[in-house]
Amino acid sequence: MTVSWRLRPKPDPDLDAVVTGVYAGQLPDAVPAGFAAGTGFTGAVGDIAQLPGAPGEPVCVLLGLGPPEAADGAAIRRAAAGLARAASRYRRLAIEAPAVDLRPLVEGYLLGGYRFAGHRSAPGAQIDQHVDVVAPDRMQTRKALFEGTRIGEAVTLARDLVNEPGGELTPRGFAERATSVAAATGLACEVWDTDRIAAERLGGLLGVGRGSAEPPRLVRLGYRPAHYRPTRYRPTQHSGRIALVGKGVTFDAGGMSLKSTAQLVDMKADMAGAAAVLAAMSVLDSLNCPVAADGWLPLTENMISADPVRVGDVLTMRDGRTVEVRNADAEGRLILADALVLAGETRPDAIIDIATLTDAAAVALGRKIAAVMSTDEALADRLRDAAERAGEPIWPLPLPGAYRHQLESGVADLVNYTTGARHGTALLAGLFLREFVPAGIPWAHLDIQGTALCDSDDGEWVAGATGFGVRTLAELLICSERQD
Repeated sequence: MTVSWRLRPKPDPDLDAVVTGVYAGQLPDAVPAGFAAGTGFTGAVGDIAQLPGAPGEPVCVLLGLGPPEAADGAAIRRAAAGLARAASRYRRLAIEAPAVDLRPLVEGYLLGGYRFAGHRSAPGAQIDQHVDVVAPDRMQTRKALFEGTRIGEAVTLARDLVNEPGGELTPRGFAERATSVAAATGLACEVWDTDRIAAERLGGLLGVGRGSAEPPRLVRLGYRPAHYRPTRYRPTQHSGRIALVGKGVTFDAGGMSLKSTAQLVDMKADMAGAAAVLAAMSVLDSLNCPVAADGWLPLTENMISADPVRVGDVLTMRDGRTVEVRNADAEGRLILADALVLAGETRPDAIIDIATLTDAAAVALGRKIAAVMSTDEALADRLRDAAERAGEPIWPLPLPGAYRHQLESGVADLVNYTTGARHGTALLAGLFLREFVPAGIPWAHLDIQGTALCDSDDGEWVAGATGFGVRTLAELLICSERQD
Protein backbone atom coordinates (compact mmCIF):
# COMPACT_ATOMS: atom_id res chain seq x y z
CA MET A 1 0.00 0.00 0.00
CA THR A 2 1.26 3.44 -0.88
CA VAL A 3 -0.11 6.42 1.01
CA SER A 4 -0.29 10.03 -0.16
CA TRP A 5 -1.10 12.78 2.31
CA ARG A 6 -2.54 16.27 2.18
CA LEU A 7 -3.87 18.84 4.62
CA ARG A 8 -7.49 19.93 4.28
CA PRO A 9 -9.52 22.46 6.31
CA LYS A 10 -12.54 20.08 6.21
CA PRO A 11 -13.29 16.64 4.78
CA ASP A 12 -14.14 16.34 1.12
CA PRO A 13 -17.61 14.91 0.40
CA ASP A 14 -16.29 12.13 -1.85
CA LEU A 15 -14.65 9.83 0.71
CA ASP A 16 -14.81 6.18 1.67
CA ALA A 17 -14.36 6.86 5.38
CA VAL A 18 -13.96 9.70 7.85
CA VAL A 19 -11.89 8.98 10.95
CA THR A 20 -12.60 10.86 14.15
CA GLY A 21 -10.10 10.80 16.99
CA VAL A 22 -11.82 10.26 20.34
CA TYR A 23 -10.34 10.73 23.78
CA ALA A 24 -11.33 8.23 26.45
CA GLY A 25 -14.72 9.09 27.94
CA GLN A 26 -15.44 11.80 25.34
CA LEU A 27 -17.69 10.07 22.81
CA PRO A 28 -18.97 12.53 20.16
CA ASP A 29 -22.57 13.68 20.47
CA ALA A 30 -23.34 12.40 16.97
CA VAL A 31 -22.71 8.80 18.01
CA PRO A 32 -25.98 6.95 18.79
CA ALA A 33 -26.87 6.38 22.43
CA GLY A 34 -25.76 3.02 23.71
CA PHE A 35 -23.15 2.64 20.99
CA ALA A 36 -20.25 2.43 23.41
CA ALA A 37 -21.95 -0.20 25.55
CA GLY A 38 -22.91 -2.24 22.51
CA THR A 39 -19.49 -2.26 20.86
CA GLY A 40 -17.15 -2.04 23.81
CA PHE A 41 -15.60 1.14 22.41
CA THR A 42 -14.19 3.23 25.26
CA GLY A 43 -11.73 5.54 23.52
CA ALA A 44 -8.73 3.60 24.89
CA VAL A 45 -5.57 3.85 22.82
CA GLY A 46 -6.08 1.95 19.58
CA ASP A 47 -9.79 1.24 20.03
CA ILE A 48 -11.50 1.12 16.63
CA ALA A 49 -15.21 1.25 15.86
CA GLN A 50 -16.85 1.65 12.47
CA LEU A 51 -20.34 3.01 11.85
CA PRO A 52 -21.81 2.56 8.37
CA GLY A 53 -23.00 5.83 6.90
CA ALA A 54 -26.23 6.50 5.08
CA PRO A 55 -26.30 5.44 1.40
CA GLY A 56 -23.73 7.47 -0.48
CA GLU A 57 -22.06 8.73 2.71
CA PRO A 58 -18.65 7.68 4.06
CA VAL A 59 -18.18 5.20 6.87
CA CYS A 60 -17.56 6.84 10.24
CA VAL A 61 -14.51 5.37 11.98
CA LEU A 62 -13.87 6.16 15.64
CA LEU A 63 -10.24 6.02 16.74
CA GLY A 64 -9.42 5.82 20.44
CA LEU A 65 -6.62 8.12 21.60
CA GLY A 66 -6.75 7.32 25.32
CA PRO A 67 -6.96 9.94 28.09
CA PRO A 68 -6.13 13.43 26.79
CA GLU A 69 -3.46 13.96 29.44
CA ALA A 70 -1.65 10.81 28.27
CA ALA A 71 -1.93 11.32 24.50
CA ASP A 72 1.81 11.52 23.93
CA GLY A 73 3.74 10.51 20.82
CA ALA A 74 3.81 6.83 21.79
CA ALA A 75 0.02 6.70 22.28
CA ILE A 76 -0.64 8.53 19.02
CA ARG A 77 1.70 6.22 17.05
CA ARG A 78 0.06 3.14 18.51
CA ALA A 79 -3.45 4.40 17.76
CA ALA A 80 -2.52 5.40 14.22
CA ALA A 81 -0.90 2.03 13.58
CA GLY A 82 -4.09 0.23 14.55
CA LEU A 83 -6.06 2.57 12.32
CA ALA A 84 -3.81 1.77 9.35
CA ARG A 85 -4.55 -1.93 9.66
CA ALA A 86 -8.30 -1.39 10.18
CA ALA A 87 -8.63 1.11 7.31
CA SER A 88 -6.43 -0.62 4.75
CA ARG A 89 -9.36 -1.33 2.40
CA TYR A 90 -10.34 2.33 2.00
CA ARG A 91 -8.87 4.22 -0.91
CA ARG A 92 -9.84 7.70 0.28
CA LEU A 93 -10.24 8.70 3.88
CA ALA A 94 -9.96 11.74 6.08
CA ILE A 95 -8.60 11.86 9.63
CA GLU A 96 -10.16 14.35 12.03
CA ALA A 97 -8.05 14.36 15.16
CA PRO A 98 -8.00 16.69 18.13
CA ALA A 99 -4.95 18.88 18.61
CA VAL A 100 -2.44 16.03 18.61
CA ASP A 101 1.11 15.97 17.32
CA LEU A 102 0.77 15.21 13.62
CA ARG A 103 4.22 13.71 13.10
CA PRO A 104 3.77 10.57 15.28
CA LEU A 105 0.29 10.13 13.78
CA VAL A 106 1.75 9.95 10.28
CA GLU A 107 4.66 7.76 11.44
CA GLY A 108 2.35 5.33 13.21
CA TYR A 109 -0.01 5.09 10.26
CA LEU A 110 2.78 4.36 7.78
CA LEU A 111 4.53 1.86 10.05
CA GLY A 112 1.36 0.09 11.17
CA GLY A 113 0.24 -0.40 7.58
CA TYR A 114 3.59 -1.80 6.43
CA ARG A 115 3.66 -5.23 4.79
CA PHE A 116 6.54 -7.00 3.06
CA ALA A 117 5.26 -9.10 0.19
CA GLY A 118 8.17 -8.91 -2.20
CA HIS A 119 8.38 -12.69 -2.77
CA ARG A 120 4.77 -13.83 -2.68
CA SER A 121 3.49 -15.51 -5.83
CA ALA A 122 0.22 -13.59 -5.44
CA PRO A 123 1.07 -10.44 -3.49
CA GLY A 124 -2.42 -8.97 -3.94
CA ALA A 125 -3.52 -5.71 -5.45
CA GLN A 126 -1.42 -2.67 -4.66
CA ILE A 127 -3.69 -0.05 -3.10
CA ASP A 128 -2.94 3.62 -3.59
CA GLN A 129 -4.50 5.25 -0.55
CA HIS A 130 -5.16 8.97 -0.24
CA VAL A 131 -5.40 10.36 3.27
CA ASP A 132 -6.64 13.85 4.07
CA VAL A 133 -5.59 15.20 7.46
CA VAL A 134 -8.18 17.72 8.61
CA ALA A 135 -6.04 20.41 10.21
CA PRO A 136 -5.11 24.05 9.62
CA ASP A 137 -2.73 24.44 6.67
CA ARG A 138 0.06 26.09 8.62
CA MET A 139 3.82 25.86 8.36
CA GLN A 140 4.04 23.83 11.56
CA THR A 141 1.49 21.24 10.41
CA ARG A 142 3.04 21.00 6.95
CA LYS A 143 6.45 20.46 8.54
CA ALA A 144 5.11 17.74 10.85
CA LEU A 145 3.39 16.00 7.95
CA PHE A 146 6.55 16.07 5.85
CA GLU A 147 8.80 14.89 8.68
CA GLY A 148 6.46 12.06 9.64
CA THR A 149 6.27 10.90 6.04
CA ARG A 150 10.03 10.93 5.53
CA ILE A 151 10.75 9.12 8.81
CA GLY A 152 8.09 6.53 7.99
CA GLU A 153 9.64 5.99 4.57
CA ALA A 154 13.10 5.61 6.12
CA VAL A 155 11.91 2.94 8.56
CA THR A 156 10.20 1.20 5.63
CA LEU A 157 13.53 1.18 3.78
CA ALA A 158 15.27 -0.47 6.73
CA ARG A 159 12.48 -3.02 7.12
CA ASP A 160 12.59 -3.90 3.44
CA LEU A 161 16.34 -4.47 3.62
CA VAL A 162 16.14 -6.64 6.73
CA ASN A 163 13.17 -8.65 5.43
CA GLU A 164 14.95 -9.43 2.16
CA PRO A 165 16.30 -13.02 2.05
CA GLY A 166 20.03 -13.36 2.59
CA GLY A 167 20.47 -15.01 -0.79
CA GLU A 168 19.03 -11.90 -2.44
CA LEU A 169 20.65 -9.18 -0.31
CA THR A 170 24.32 -10.19 -0.37
CA PRO A 171 27.12 -7.78 0.64
CA ARG A 172 27.42 -6.69 -2.98
CA GLY A 173 23.64 -6.33 -3.25
CA PHE A 174 23.50 -4.24 -0.08
CA ALA A 175 26.32 -2.03 -1.36
CA GLU A 176 24.41 -1.50 -4.61
CA ARG A 177 21.27 -0.55 -2.67
CA ALA A 178 23.30 1.86 -0.54
CA THR A 179 24.76 3.47 -3.65
CA SER A 180 21.27 3.91 -5.09
CA VAL A 181 19.83 5.32 -1.86
CA ALA A 182 22.76 7.71 -1.48
CA ALA A 183 22.35 9.04 -5.02
CA ALA A 184 18.65 9.67 -4.41
CA THR A 185 19.02 11.32 -1.01
CA GLY A 186 22.04 13.60 -1.32
CA LEU A 187 24.63 11.42 0.43
CA ALA A 188 28.22 10.88 -0.57
CA CYS A 189 28.92 7.18 -1.02
CA GLU A 190 32.10 5.16 -1.46
CA VAL A 191 32.23 1.36 -1.77
CA TRP A 192 35.39 -0.59 -0.98
CA ASP A 193 35.87 -3.95 -2.69
CA THR A 194 37.99 -6.84 -1.41
CA ASP A 195 41.25 -5.42 -2.76
CA ARG A 196 40.63 -2.08 -1.08
CA ILE A 197 39.58 -3.77 2.15
CA ALA A 198 42.85 -5.73 2.11
CA ALA A 199 44.86 -2.61 1.29
CA GLU A 200 43.23 -0.85 4.26
CA ARG A 201 44.23 -3.76 6.53
CA LEU A 202 40.71 -4.61 7.71
CA GLY A 203 41.67 -8.02 9.07
CA GLY A 204 38.41 -8.57 10.95
CA LEU A 205 36.23 -7.96 7.90
CA LEU A 206 38.49 -10.04 5.66
CA GLY A 207 38.64 -12.87 8.16
CA VAL A 208 34.88 -13.14 8.64
CA GLY A 209 34.27 -12.88 4.90
CA ARG A 210 36.78 -15.61 4.11
CA GLY A 211 34.24 -18.37 4.61
CA SER A 212 31.85 -17.07 1.96
CA ALA A 213 31.83 -17.19 -1.81
CA GLU A 214 30.34 -13.68 -1.63
CA PRO A 215 33.09 -11.06 -1.25
CA PRO A 216 32.80 -8.51 1.56
CA ARG A 217 32.23 -4.82 1.03
CA LEU A 218 32.66 -1.69 3.10
CA VAL A 219 30.36 1.27 2.42
CA ARG A 220 31.26 4.76 3.58
CA LEU A 221 28.47 7.34 3.58
CA GLY A 222 28.77 11.08 4.15
CA TYR A 223 26.37 13.94 4.86
CA ARG A 224 27.30 17.59 5.32
CA PRO A 225 24.77 20.32 6.07
CA ALA A 226 24.80 23.55 4.11
CA HIS A 227 27.59 25.92 5.16
CA TYR A 228 29.16 23.18 7.28
CA ARG A 229 32.18 24.19 9.30
CA PRO A 230 34.00 21.53 11.33
CA THR A 231 33.52 22.72 14.92
CA ARG A 232 33.00 20.90 18.17
CA TYR A 233 29.58 19.34 18.78
CA ARG A 234 27.76 20.50 21.87
CA PRO A 235 24.30 19.57 23.22
CA THR A 236 22.99 23.06 22.44
CA GLN A 237 24.91 23.66 19.22
CA HIS A 238 24.02 22.35 15.79
CA SER A 239 27.48 21.70 14.49
CA GLY A 240 30.14 19.04 14.72
CA ARG A 241 30.23 15.60 13.13
CA ILE A 242 28.89 12.24 14.27
CA ALA A 243 30.10 8.86 12.99
CA LEU A 244 27.56 6.04 12.74
CA VAL A 245 28.74 2.43 12.43
CA GLY A 246 26.31 -0.36 11.53
CA LYS A 247 26.92 -4.10 11.63
CA GLY A 248 26.18 -5.59 8.22
CA VAL A 249 26.33 -9.39 8.31
CA THR A 250 23.87 -10.11 5.51
CA PHE A 251 23.60 -13.75 6.56
CA ASP A 252 25.14 -15.30 9.65
CA ALA A 253 25.54 -19.08 9.55
CA GLY A 254 27.99 -18.90 12.44
CA GLY A 255 31.06 -19.78 10.42
CA MET A 256 32.95 -22.74 11.83
CA SER A 257 30.89 -22.30 15.04
CA LEU A 258 27.84 -23.30 13.01
CA LYS A 259 24.41 -22.30 14.24
CA SER A 260 21.47 -24.69 14.59
CA THR A 261 18.62 -24.69 12.08
CA ALA A 262 16.34 -22.95 14.57
CA GLN A 263 18.90 -20.17 15.04
CA LEU A 264 19.46 -19.77 11.31
CA VAL A 265 15.86 -18.81 10.56
CA ASP A 266 16.33 -15.14 11.49
CA MET A 267 19.95 -14.70 10.45
CA LYS A 268 19.10 -12.65 7.36
CA ALA A 269 18.43 -9.90 9.93
CA ASP A 270 22.04 -9.73 11.15
CA MET A 271 22.54 -6.61 9.04
CA ALA A 272 19.79 -4.64 10.80
CA GLY A 273 22.36 -2.22 12.25
CA ALA A 274 23.73 -1.34 8.82
CA ALA A 275 20.18 -0.99 7.50
CA ALA A 276 19.33 1.41 10.33
CA VAL A 277 22.36 3.61 9.62
CA LEU A 278 21.65 3.77 5.89
CA ALA A 279 17.97 4.52 6.44
CA ALA A 280 18.56 7.16 9.10
CA MET A 281 21.13 8.93 6.96
CA SER A 282 18.77 8.86 3.98
CA VAL A 283 16.59 11.57 5.57
CA LEU A 284 19.30 13.95 6.74
CA ASP A 285 19.40 16.10 3.62
CA SER A 286 15.65 16.37 3.06
CA LEU A 287 15.04 17.27 6.73
CA ASN A 288 17.88 19.82 6.83
CA CYS A 289 19.86 18.05 9.51
CA PRO A 290 22.17 20.58 11.20
CA VAL A 291 24.77 17.96 12.18
CA ALA A 292 27.29 16.37 9.82
CA ALA A 293 27.37 12.58 9.77
CA ASP A 294 29.50 9.77 8.39
CA GLY A 295 28.26 6.22 8.01
CA TRP A 296 30.50 3.13 8.07
CA LEU A 297 28.90 -0.13 6.96
CA PRO A 298 31.08 -3.28 7.03
CA LEU A 299 29.21 -5.88 4.96
CA THR A 300 29.89 -9.60 4.82
CA GLU A 301 28.41 -13.05 5.17
CA ASN A 302 29.55 -15.38 7.94
CA MET A 303 29.50 -18.77 6.25
CA ILE A 304 31.27 -22.11 6.34
CA SER A 305 33.52 -23.19 3.45
CA ALA A 306 36.60 -25.26 2.72
CA ASP A 307 38.79 -22.50 4.12
CA PRO A 308 37.00 -20.42 6.75
CA VAL A 309 38.56 -18.70 9.71
CA ARG A 310 39.21 -21.48 12.16
CA VAL A 311 38.61 -21.31 15.86
CA GLY A 312 42.02 -20.48 17.29
CA ASP A 313 43.15 -18.40 14.29
CA VAL A 314 44.57 -14.95 14.94
CA LEU A 315 43.45 -11.92 12.95
CA THR A 316 45.29 -8.61 12.66
CA MET A 317 42.93 -5.66 12.89
CA ARG A 318 43.10 -2.24 11.26
CA ASP A 319 44.94 -0.72 14.22
CA GLY A 320 47.58 -3.48 14.22
CA ARG A 321 46.33 -5.34 17.26
CA THR A 322 45.73 -9.08 17.06
CA VAL A 323 42.60 -11.00 18.02
CA GLU A 324 42.37 -14.72 18.72
CA VAL A 325 39.12 -16.12 17.33
CA ARG A 326 37.67 -18.24 20.12
CA ASN A 327 34.21 -18.35 18.53
CA ALA A 328 33.57 -17.86 14.82
CA ASP A 329 29.97 -16.93 15.65
CA ALA A 330 31.16 -13.85 17.55
CA GLU A 331 31.90 -12.23 14.20
CA GLY A 332 29.97 -9.00 14.49
CA ARG A 333 32.44 -7.48 16.93
CA LEU A 334 35.30 -8.33 14.55
CA ILE A 335 33.91 -6.38 11.61
CA LEU A 336 32.71 -3.56 13.86
CA ALA A 337 36.17 -3.24 15.40
CA ASP A 338 37.72 -2.45 12.00
CA ALA A 339 34.97 0.05 11.23
CA LEU A 340 35.31 1.72 14.64
CA VAL A 341 39.03 2.20 14.04
CA LEU A 342 38.33 3.73 10.62
CA ALA A 343 35.69 6.03 12.07
CA GLY A 344 38.00 7.06 14.91
CA GLU A 345 40.80 7.95 12.52
CA THR A 346 38.61 10.73 11.08
CA ARG A 347 38.33 12.24 14.59
CA PRO A 348 34.57 12.73 14.79
CA ASP A 349 33.00 14.37 17.80
CA ALA A 350 31.18 11.16 18.72
CA ILE A 351 30.84 7.59 17.46
CA ILE A 352 27.66 5.52 17.72
CA ASP A 353 27.53 1.91 16.59
CA ILE A 354 24.37 -0.16 16.25
CA ALA A 355 24.31 -3.93 15.91
CA THR A 356 22.39 -7.15 16.42
CA LEU A 357 25.25 -8.28 18.61
CA THR A 358 24.38 -10.54 21.54
CA ASP A 359 21.54 -12.78 22.62
CA ALA A 360 22.48 -11.80 26.17
CA ALA A 361 21.17 -8.26 25.59
CA ALA A 362 17.85 -9.70 24.44
CA VAL A 363 17.71 -12.02 27.46
CA ALA A 364 18.35 -9.08 29.78
CA LEU A 365 15.94 -6.57 28.24
CA GLY A 366 13.46 -8.58 26.17
CA ARG A 367 12.10 -7.85 22.71
CA LYS A 368 11.02 -4.23 23.20
CA ILE A 369 14.06 -2.52 24.73
CA ALA A 370 17.55 -2.21 23.27
CA ALA A 371 20.74 -1.93 25.29
CA VAL A 372 23.08 1.05 25.26
CA MET A 373 26.66 1.06 26.58
CA SER A 374 28.74 4.19 26.47
CA THR A 375 31.97 5.81 27.54
CA ASP A 376 30.25 9.19 27.79
CA GLU A 377 27.31 9.83 30.09
CA ALA A 378 26.13 12.91 28.20
CA LEU A 379 26.04 11.03 24.89
CA ALA A 380 24.17 8.12 26.48
CA ASP A 381 21.63 10.54 27.99
CA ARG A 382 21.08 12.22 24.65
CA LEU A 383 20.54 8.85 23.00
CA ARG A 384 18.04 7.82 25.63
CA ASP A 385 16.17 11.12 25.28
CA ALA A 386 16.08 10.75 21.49
CA ALA A 387 14.94 7.14 21.78
CA GLU A 388 12.14 8.07 24.17
CA ARG A 389 10.86 10.79 21.83
CA ALA A 390 11.13 8.42 18.88
CA GLY A 391 9.26 5.61 20.62
CA GLU A 392 12.23 3.20 20.65
CA PRO A 393 13.17 2.60 24.29
CA ILE A 394 16.76 1.84 25.21
CA TRP A 395 18.30 1.07 28.59
CA PRO A 396 21.90 1.50 29.82
CA LEU A 397 24.17 -1.41 30.63
CA PRO A 398 27.59 -0.94 32.24
CA LEU A 399 31.10 -1.41 30.89
CA PRO A 400 32.77 -2.81 34.02
CA GLY A 401 36.53 -2.53 33.99
CA ALA A 402 36.72 -5.50 36.35
CA TYR A 403 35.65 -7.75 33.45
CA ARG A 404 38.34 -6.53 31.06
CA HIS A 405 40.75 -9.34 31.96
CA GLN A 406 38.35 -11.87 30.40
CA LEU A 407 39.34 -10.51 26.98
CA GLU A 408 43.00 -11.41 27.43
CA SER A 409 44.53 -14.06 25.18
CA GLY A 410 47.53 -16.31 25.67
CA VAL A 411 48.59 -15.99 22.02
CA ALA A 412 47.26 -12.58 20.87
CA ASP A 413 46.35 -9.17 22.20
CA LEU A 414 42.67 -10.01 22.70
CA VAL A 415 40.10 -12.78 22.32
CA ASN A 416 36.83 -12.14 20.54
CA TYR A 417 34.91 -14.39 22.90
CA THR A 418 35.43 -15.69 26.41
CA THR A 419 35.11 -19.47 26.17
CA GLY A 420 32.85 -20.90 28.82
CA ALA A 421 31.45 -17.56 29.91
CA ARG A 422 27.74 -17.74 30.79
CA HIS A 423 27.24 -14.39 32.46
CA GLY A 424 27.74 -10.81 31.31
CA THR A 425 28.45 -11.72 27.70
CA ALA A 426 26.73 -8.60 26.37
CA LEU A 427 29.03 -6.52 28.54
CA LEU A 428 32.10 -8.40 27.33
CA ALA A 429 31.09 -7.67 23.75
CA GLY A 430 30.79 -3.99 24.63
CA LEU A 431 34.17 -4.03 26.33
CA PHE A 432 35.70 -5.62 23.23
CA LEU A 433 34.32 -2.86 21.00
CA ARG A 434 35.49 -0.17 23.39
CA GLU A 435 39.07 -1.35 22.81
CA PHE A 436 38.90 -0.05 19.24
CA VAL A 437 37.51 3.43 19.96
CA PRO A 438 40.24 6.07 20.28
CA ALA A 439 40.57 7.65 23.70
CA GLY A 440 38.86 11.00 24.01
CA ILE A 441 36.07 10.35 21.49
CA PRO A 442 32.66 9.82 23.11
CA TRP A 443 31.25 6.47 22.03
CA ALA A 444 27.98 4.61 22.45
CA HIS A 445 27.02 1.09 21.42
CA LEU A 446 23.41 0.08 20.75
CA ASP A 447 22.73 -3.67 20.93
CA ILE A 448 19.44 -4.26 19.06
CA GLN A 449 19.54 -8.07 19.04
CA GLY A 450 16.19 -8.29 20.80
CA THR A 451 14.43 -5.48 18.98
CA ALA A 452 15.37 -5.95 15.32
CA LEU A 453 12.56 -8.45 14.70
CA CYS A 454 9.00 -8.74 15.99
CA ASP A 455 6.91 -11.94 16.14
CA SER A 456 3.50 -10.33 15.61
CA ASP A 457 1.81 -6.99 14.98
CA ASP A 458 1.99 -4.74 18.02
CA GLY A 459 1.33 -1.04 17.61
CA GLU A 460 3.63 0.44 15.01
CA TRP A 461 5.71 -2.75 15.05
CA VAL A 462 4.65 -5.43 12.58
CA ALA A 463 5.65 -9.05 12.23
CA GLY A 464 9.14 -9.26 10.77
CA ALA A 465 11.69 -6.48 10.69
CA THR A 466 11.02 -3.47 12.92
CA GLY A 467 13.53 -0.95 11.57
CA PHE A 468 14.53 -0.30 15.19
CA GLY A 469 17.12 2.46 15.56
CA VAL A 470 16.19 4.49 12.49
CA ARG A 471 13.92 6.85 14.39
CA THR A 472 16.32 7.17 17.32
CA LEU A 473 19.32 8.05 15.17
CA ALA A 474 17.29 10.47 13.04
CA GLU A 475 15.82 12.09 16.15
CA LEU A 476 19.26 12.49 17.70
CA LEU A 477 20.75 14.13 14.61
CA ILE A 478 17.84 16.15 13.25
CA CYS A 479 15.56 17.09 16.08
CA SER A 480 17.87 17.91 18.97
CA GLU A 481 16.64 21.50 19.01
CA ARG A 482 13.41 20.30 20.59
CA GLN A 483 15.20 19.64 23.87
CA ASP A 484 17.32 22.81 23.88
